[in-house]
Amino acid sequence: MFVSMAEQNSTPKRFVICHVFLRKPPAADSAGMQICENNGDSILKKILITGSRGQLGIALNEFYGQRQDVQIVNTDVEELNITDEADVMKKVSDIRPDVIVNCAAHTQVDACETDEERAYLINAEGPRFLSLAANAVDAVLVHISSDYVYDGRKKSPYVEGDAYNPQSVYGKTKLVGEEFVRNIAKKYFVVRTAWLYGEGRNFVNTMLKLSETHDSVRVVCDQIGTPTSAEEVVKVIDLLCSSDNYGTYHATCEGSCSWAEFTEMIFRLCGRDTKVIPVTTEEYGSPAKRPAYSILENRKLQEEFGYRMKDWIPAFEKYLTDRGLRKKETGHFMIGTKKRVLVTGANGYIGRHVVKSLLEMGHEVLASDFVFDGVDERAKFVETPIFSGDADIYEQFGKPDVCIHMAWRNGFVHNSETHLTDLPNHFTFIKNMIEGGLPQLAVMGTMHEIGYWEGAITEDTPANPRSLYGIAKNALRQMTFLLAEGKDVKIDWLRAYYILGDDAKSNSIFAKIVGWEKEGKETFPFTSGKNQFDFITVDELADQIAAASTQDEIDGIINCCTGVPLSLGEKVESFIKENGFKIRPQYGAFPDRPYDSPGVWGDAEKIKKIMSKVR
Repeated sequence: MFVSMAEQNSTPKRFVICHVFLRKPPAADSAGMQICENNGDSILKKILITGSRGQLGIALNEFYGQRQDVQIVNTDVEELNITDEADVMKKVSDIRPDVIVNCAAHTQVDACETDEERAYLINAEGPRFLSLAANAVDAVLVHISSDYVYDGRKKSPYVEGDAYNPQSVYGKTKLVGEEFVRNIAKKYFVVRTAWLYGEGRNFVNTMLKLSETHDSVRVVCDQIGTPTSAEEVVKVIDLLCSSDNYGTYHATCEGSCSWAEFTEMIFRLCGRDTKVIPVTTEEYGSPAKRPAYSILENRKLQEEFGYRMKDWIPAFEKYLTDRGLRKKETGHFMIGTKKRVLVTGANGYIGRHVVKSLLEMGHEVLASDFVFDGVDERAKFVETPIFSGDADIYEQFGKPDVCIHMAWRNGFVHNSETHLTDLPNHFTFIKNMIEGGLPQLAVMGTMHEIGYWEGAITEDTPANPRSLYGIAKNALRQMTFLLAEGKDVKIDWLRAYYILGDDAKSNSIFAKIVGWEKEGKETFPFTSGKNQFDFITVDELADQIAAASTQDEIDGIINCCTGVPLSLGEKVESFIKENGFKIRPQYGAFPDRPYDSPGVWGDAEKIKKIMSKVR
């Protein structure tokens, strides 16, 4: 049973809130309050935190820990029971904070279903009492709320002002708490966030713990949202409290994924080989109904402050790095024998990075191209033309153990005729290398072989290319596997997706943005930016190519990718912000290309297995 605003004076039986301490609490003063006070001579702002042992409370302490203008008063249930109106009023009146940040909540979504009264006390009555107490001392109340106030049926990101329709006890009680704050507090910020992780018990740590004892985990794949770092939410709280633009704000990192995709990212970045088995919400089963679509748009943050939160992937990478959880990306090598590897197109955008990765893995590299100004000098430069047509080309290159064939013209010009006119040369080169006795061949492919496709691309996804580039690559793939039939040669077809990084030397939209910014342009024409792609940095891609090409266990089509889709607009906006550029995209100036899918990414299962053996 949930009371309306008209019934708010009818208070249900009160319960004591129990919280688990996640770390040793700060020293308490004689009154029992946990106070973190800097040694500065002048304390300008006093912040009272409820639920201070939670993820956000800990993040607030870390953020303000070095500030000389802030005094933190930490409280949890032992010091302040927010469901006791008299206790709240007395403690707040004694402390007289400038800001109250209410991080206390009953967040066990399934448990709320069986104990509605306790959920109501903590999530609704507590914010009501804090609102009244904040008014009494003229304090600003920052109340943390949730995406669960929505039903998750929308197909586009929720913005502040969208209709509420909570589907669970947790969501309903959080909404009532919001309404109390909005109707009672004179100075308030309601901050809605979602999929929060920080220090302590959270989804990330749960999955990592499971990976220690399980070969596989079942994770929901049809709930979409945005993993959000507590550190990034604290930055928003600090920004809001520096203003008087009171109201309700969304605060999640940018981008989106499913819980299953998030888990795959966790395992990949932490070097775990536990398999993720995607299941539907119905298959998984849980007492509480959860929103299927939980993406929140931080519209008011951008409109009121011009502030954009960090993309979820770099925020998550920082979280792992700060805690020493992320697999080291440097100094790695492939377990196995040292190989002699020929790289064609070695001075290309990707090629030069692949050469470096191979060298760092301990392999001997033969670099083939026309010029070598960008190639690591530790490689042996080979000027033998790959398109000579000579039948003994394999012998001319010194009979390498592996050939990574990356040479390709006009890769960024998808309808250049050269893709088709050069195709016979690629066919002849591969044919002569295989017939000469090459034991291992890896050829670069592309997502454009598939054409229009929505969802994850697997090795069995049918190809229907829509550009000359895709048609040519698809044809070469078919030719290569045909040429290998009956031959003692291992074939790896390495399918790449959307690449970024080393932007001064690429021909991508990111490289163009760098050039336009240098030219002083204020805007640039852009598509809708809504298409979602599998973005990967060129360095990470190079590591994957080098590892996949030199290993002996997995062959066939291998997606070199992250397995996580992000919209092009989100990635461009993030790129602009991270580089401090002033230039802005003109959305809709160009139509979206008809052969680009609205959302496409690679199935990363094979590459994850390969990279799990790289250390």
